[in-house]
Amino acid sequence: MTENKNKFAVIIFFFVFAITCKSQSFNQGDIIVNGNIGTPHLFRGIVKIAANSNAFKENFGDVLEISSIRGFNPTSVKTEYGINEVFGLGINYSFWSIKFDVKDYYNLQNQSVIVRDSVDIYKIKITSKSFGIRPVFHFPLENAKNDFYLGLGLGLTKNKLNIAFSSTDAGRFAKQFKRDLEYDLSLPGGFYFAPSIGYRRYFNPYFGLNFELGYEKGAIVQAGLVFKFNTKKANREKENKN
Repeated sequence: MTENKNKFAVIIFFFVFAITCKSQSFNQGDIIVNGNIGTPHLFRGIVKIAANSNAFKENFGDVLEISSIRGFNPTSVKTEYGINEVFGLGINYSFWSIKFDVKDYYNLQNQSVIVRDSVDIYKIKITSKSFGIRPVFHFPLENAKNDFYLGLGLGLTKNKLNIAFSSTDAGRFAKQFKRDLEYDLSLPGGFYFAPSIGYRRYFNPYFGLNFELGYEKGAIVQAGLVFKFNTKKANREKENKN
């Protein structure tokens, strides 16, 4: 029983310490904006495997060409406002995109030489966007240039599929009287969940580099720039002295 009380006392001590200690790199009234790019692009790898599978290729004709799969890696803009010297609350916007082309050749005159008579072209693009809030806990450090923190993004994700279709076969468009079509389709979305541990290195009171390790829309490692401003005059003067 005494041992449990001692453990409880230690936990309370560290909690009070975290609340009362001041972090020189993070202050009440701070406005912070991160711009990060993450790696790897997990979903690009999944789409690459799916596009090269037999289940995908069986939907097309004689000879199929799939371009390289490209797009934006998970990219995020994260804002934060300092509620006190330890806790911040902000808003996240994160997205990624994937695009590739599929050329479907058919009515081949010579399979061995591949004399191509007709070709359907599918330009496929998938985008994913997430919006959410982000509570952040900053470890109390008496250092103006180093900021270690824990963050948790929570919100919603929206996914979209765009297919632009064109063909050299005029018969494909006999009813539409045009040579190309475009479709925008909503894909199932979901809950946005992005836990991370991060580090900011400031070169001056307003600018630095940002690194995060965690999960952000398929990325495990994220890095970018951080900009900081303060809405309180006393804290601005304190930061400028450091």
